[in-house]
Amino acid sequence: MSFLYSSNLHWLWLALIPVALWLFRRKAKRMQVSTLLFFRSLAREHQESAWLRRLKRILSLLLSLLVIALAAFALARPFRDGDGETPKSLVILLDRSASMGAKNDRGRTRMEEAKSMLKERLKALPENVITSLVVCDAKAEVAQSRSTNRRELLRLIDQTDAAPVEDRPEEALAIAQRLAALDAPAEIWQATDKFQNSENGKQKTVNDSRLRLLSVSLEHALNIGITGFQIRPAPLARNRFEAFVEVSASSANEKKVEATLEARLDGRPVQLRQLELKPGESTRLILPLEGGKGQRLEIETRCAGDCLGWDNVVIAPLPETKPLVVAWFSDGPDPFVELALSSMLAEDRIQVLRGGTTDFPPKEKPDVYVFENWLPKDWPADRPALVLNPPSSTGPIHAKKLEKAVPYDAVRAVQPEHPVLYRVTSGRVAVTQTTVLNVSDTLEILWMAGQEPVLAAGESGGQRIVVTAFVPGKSEQLALLSAFPLLIGNALYWCAENNEALASLKPKRPGEHVPLESGIVKWRAWDGSKFVDESDEAKGGWLELRRIGVFEGASGKVDSSLLLSIHESDIFARAAAAAAKSASENTTQRWAAGGGWWTNLLWCALGVLLLESWLFHRQAVY
Repeated sequence: MSFLYSSNLHWLWLALIPVALWLFRRKAKRMQVSTLLFFRSLAREHQESAWLRRLKRILSLLLSLLVIALAAFALARPFRDGDGETPKSLVILLDRSASMGAKNDRGRTRMEEAKSMLKERLKALPENVITSLVVCDAKAEVAQSRSTNRRELLRLIDQTDAAPVEDRPEEALAIAQRLAALDAPAEIWQATDKFQNSENGKQKTVNDSRLRLLSVSLEHALNIGITGFQIRPAPLARNRFEAFVEVSASSANEKKVEATLEARLDGRPVQLRQLELKPGESTRLILPLEGGKGQRLEIETRCAGDCLGWDNVVIAPLPETKPLVVAWFSDGPDPFVELALSSMLAEDRIQVLRGGTTDFPPKEKPDVYVFENWLPKDWPADRPALVLNPPSSTGPIHAKKLEKAVPYDAVRAVQPEHPVLYRVTSGRVAVTQTTVLNVSDTLEILWMAGQEPVLAAGESGGQRIVVTAFVPGKSEQLALLSAFPLLIGNALYWCAENNEALASLKPKRPGEHVPLESGIVKWRAWDGSKFVDESDEAKGGWLELRRIGVFEGASGKVDSSLLLSIHESDIFARAAAAAAKSASENTTQRWAAGGGWWTNLLWCALGVLLLESWLFHRQAVY
């Protein structure tokens, strides 16, 4: 048996008080009186023998000492192993991911709560138990391995802080299991906020090691955060960008919350939106922006009572994009397709390599293939493709040319929120179908004309494909509307979204390693409540991202690092009643079966106190 709060055993010194009172009690004085009849009827002890009176006094002393001892032991919270076996080793698995920075109503973070819980538990651990410490977020780090140096372990726990990084606990748990297997029998304590209250203190057996889940989740949680962000140049517009933002509310929120989203360029407000989010709900916004490359974009959400600050901000420079290299192969090109591509050429958005059917395949690989009225026999699966009016089937394209074109007065948008249809007014579009598309499971229908698909997009084997089944020159007014060049521009950008040409538009994630020239790296970082200027040092041509914000390397290249994690923004919480119950159960149910000991001791102390009082008052023990 051990004690959870062994420091409370010092209250045993109170036993000296009844001992002193018993040793130095006042002795009876002899006095002469006229008669003893009254005193003999008043005090029964004069009718008892001397040895019986002495025995009662000793019994009263022992009961008083027992009351003090039981109370001290109850405060020290005794516990024992569930199977009666003290583990030979202990592995502590401490979560330091972003959600551990969430604060309760008193301003204490989950990391501070985890540290306090671990310190209290370690006080009751025998000094000869071998301990290891594994801290984890996106990676697992063994901070201490197989040591009995308890002071060093406590110091390492104190030094551990939460970081704005998404966690991957599987790797850390595997490392903890390997450490535990070296010195069996062993226990693993996993301290994290990722478990509900029902999981708290629960013991599992994993690879012959006992895994105990120590939950520090909030009693009440309220959080919203930015969980998605992307920025791209607006098609057919110079110095204009579009920022896609996803804002999500934690599923633990108790009710619908109101939030404000503000976008700033170099500190100047440019957009302000009011949001209402139900628990677990997400909303997606597209913010049009006008600015020059290098300007700093800041988007911040605000909500009263928000418990996590790291996911409230995205900060990124307006990017300098390389022009997309488009290889256009056509058998009889449509002049309106050429006009749509030329409009993007004027804005330096794309670089078009035009060729005939005999020029395929090209010597240099483009970013996007464009096939118009023609398809190669050997389908190129190494690059995304925009296929306009395919005459036959090849590769993932299944089509058949119509002998006679079929005009339609209007089209129906099946998925109007798809990026290919962004800002395209589908209700005013009339098309003339020239090809029958057999849409496979990998492609999604975007436009329907009557009962026939005329526009589809999707991925096949990791390759993005957009297919049209109409000719713009034969479609009434389509070529005269802005919808067609916007459609072509959206399709090219969507196809090339994962290509190197748009790589500068993608923010990095904390926890990643990015290639960077050795030297000082300057940060404009977000610490959860404000922006601060900090610096790191890139060594060996690499930098591990551990902050949120924008950073600039020695070469002058500016990039951004953002959390963007629904896994971290969806804060776990527990109900108030369950939290109160857990607070009592957590401190009593230690290891496996030590629960209830301290409450039983308190009841015993109360019973002994009542017994001693009864003996003193009813049986005249003094």
